[in-house]
Amino acid sequence: MKDEKEVPMKYNKTMIKIISVDDHEMISLGLERVFSETSDIRLCHLCRTKDEAKAFVSSKSPEELNQMIAMLDIKLENESGFDCADYFMERGINCLMYSSYSNTGFIIKTMEHKIKGFISKNAAKSEILDAIRAIARGETYIQKDLIPNMMYVSGIMVTLTKKERELLDLLAEHLPNDIIAERLFLSKRTVENYVSRIFDKFNVKNRYELEQLL
Repeated sequence: MKDEKEVPMKYNKTMIKIISVDDHEMISLGLERVFSETSDIRLCHLCRTKDEAKAFVSSKSPEELNQMIAMLDIKLENESGFDCADYFMERGINCLMYSSYSNTGFIIKTMEHKIKGFISKNAAKSEILDAIRAIARGETYIQKDLIPNMMYVSGIMVTLTKKERELLDLLAEHLPNDIIAERLFLSKRTVENYVSRIFDKFNVKNRYELEQLL
């Protein structure tokens, strides 16, 4: 998709209007097909980048924006879906993170950003619709089968120090210890010690086990 797209359609004022922000056009078109089978949800706009989203938002009144929900992929091309969500929320648009990544760390980050919901692209169609309707009612929604692991990991996360959290974020990016050391202005040995403490807290033996948990 070369340009952002305004989706032509007819909808009334009571319909839930969705903005899809995803750099894979087929995902947005798939959502459009799902929504067309409902009587209360419609895709009103699709775009690939934050710049395209900003252009759309600037063309709408605050009243129009307040009636919309943005569904965002976590990883857009060369930018973060969380940054884009922050932009939407600053303008009164509720957001739902919709991603092929179902890592617990991303769910926790969703909550930390005060985003209304998280659901994976592998979720059942009925649950995707439930999530949208819940957010439209002012509620929050986390995909049901992801909640137990999220609660377990959340309990561990609160025990991490600020530096351990920073290091955990870099581990999630699959960065080697020497690069992490440069990023955090630490020695490689100090990073190794932090990594060892993180492994102990999560009761894992290596990065692979940690990634499976998160």
